Amino acid sequence: MFDLPLHPVVVHFPIVLGTLLPVLAFILWATIKKGYLQQRVWVLVAIMALAYGATSLIAMELGEKDEDKVEEIVSERVIEEHEEAAEMIPWVAGTLFLVSFAGLIKKNSHSLRLGLAALSLVALIPLVDAGHTGGELVYQYGAATAHMPADQQARVYSSGKLPIKQNDSDKDSDIDHDD
Repeated sequence: MFDLPLHPVVVHFPIVLGTLLPVLAFILWATIKKGYLQQRVWVLVAIMALAYGATSLIAMELGEKDEDKVEEIVSERVIEEHEEAAEMIPWVAGTLFLVSFAGLIKKNSHSLRLGLAALSLVALIPLVDAGHTGGELVYQYGAATAHMPADQQARVYSSGKLPIKQNDSDKDSDIDHDD
């Protein structure tokens, strides 16, 4: 397991945390508003937002370490598309953390907490975009082959089952050697 790159493993943490954040925020907002829970339980939302931001920074750093190797297989433009989408996530998570912290400090701020819940739901859009472009790198452009031993790479490319490195003007035309 540890001979594989860490980015594909670690990237799932911000995806899960960013996806669960609106669920937790809406549940806690409703239960605090109805008086079932005290306001201080909102700290769970702030902790989740902080963990979301921290894990997204770690995933980005690990992705940067993989970039040179993957550029041997996938065009730089395709990688940059994913990188730009991913760079937005720590900013989104940081904003969510600050707003969630404000919902913890301000007493009886049901509208602020509801706003954070809604904002965290909207924040799924850039998260999905980063995940989608990352998935394209792996499944459409064969980025995972960059981490294979050279003899396995040769077998994969000679089989014609994965696209070869494309130039920047040829993003969507995969080459299949089965013709």
